[in-house]
Amino acid sequence: MNILVTDSTYKHSLGIVRELGKMNINPYILSYKEKSLCSYSKYSNTEILIDEDVTKKKFLDILQNFNIELIILVGTDSFMKIVPWKQYLKVNGINIITVDNDVLNIAFSKKATYELAEKIGVPIAKTFYPKSIDELDNFKNIITFPCVIKGLIEVGGNIVDYAYNKEELKEKYIATCNKYNLKKSDELPMLQEYITGDGCAFFAVYNKGECGLTFQHKRVREYPVSGGASVCAKSYNNELVQKYGKMLLDSLNWHGVAMVEFKLNDKDTPILMEINPKFWGSTDLALEAGVNFPKALIDIHQGKEIEYQEKYQHPLKYHWLLDGEIKHAISNLKALPSILLDTVNPRVKSNIWISDPLPTLSRIQESLYSAIKRIKGKFSV
Repeated sequence: MNILVTDSTYKHSLGIVRELGKMNINPYILSYKEKSLCSYSKYSNTEILIDEDVTKKKFLDILQNFNIELIILVGTDSFMKIVPWKQYLKVNGINIITVDNDVLNIAFSKKATYELAEKIGVPIAKTFYPKSIDELDNFKNIITFPCVIKGLIEVGGNIVDYAYNKEELKEKYIATCNKYNLKKSDELPMLQEYITGDGCAFFAVYNKGECGLTFQHKRVREYPVSGGASVCAKSYNNELVQKYGKMLLDSLNWHGVAMVEFKLNDKDTPILMEINPKFWGSTDLALEAGVNFPKALIDIHQGKEIEYQEKYQHPLKYHWLLDGEIKHAISNLKALPSILLDTVNPRVKSNIWISDPLPTLSRIQESLYSAIKRIKGKFSV
């Protein structure tokens, strides 16, 4: 079977490629630049290069040239670009296991996600939607600080900042609008109550509304430290996280993989953050814990049923040393002893594979090049 994995610069794309390779499937990889991370893996097949402005006809021609049957989409940009072509590709023999574009847009819209959550009884943080800059004054006395300034739509990287008092709320709100060119009343950022607890998430794969494999994780460390992608996480199990995550995806008649992200408040209640309608950064952890989401997509493609299950190894810790963990240590020196202990602990897993070393070496080379470039830049000033 010829499978294409997109976004071959991502660490979780590498995890998928390696898992497929262990199944004796060497996937093709899709990239916008030559010599991407996944191209160094011994488990990958040909690296297919495309232009960012590729048309759907040109894209189809490229895939047919390699006899691709199934696309495993990974990144936000790939979903936004390729899912609208889903039916066009399907009638030409190329399958994508994902929801259609209308449902995808609900998941990418945080406002639509929160409205759905309120309707079905999934807890959300207190959220306000200013329609203009002047309206900020109406919220200064009803929101608590710190508060979160958050974009309404997922754009491949979260729009987020934090205001710690009334004085800086307007300043940071305007700065966010200017930075991302948000001017219309229906695209202005929301204001949201800040939830201080641990981040956790529910992951699942669905087949036309029927839930199959499930998994959960809890974040241990993030980068940026104030709130960002997981750089260390552990497998986890929480009945309410399972319940609320499943409620949301059930209500959307989900198809394919998804992540539903929560934060635990001071009462340990999961508060919804977002639906991530695609593969997630900690995919390696799920695979290491025994939940093979890529295989489930292949099974669905082949017309096989996938059974509902909650079985996986937990607690199991995983960290991404070269994908944010070192940056976390530099920003938060208090975490350095824990990171060092995790690095030498054989029970803590990572995506540094001795059996597949070239991706790691390419990451090291890339990091050294960036560091040298920064140093040269300082001395040239």
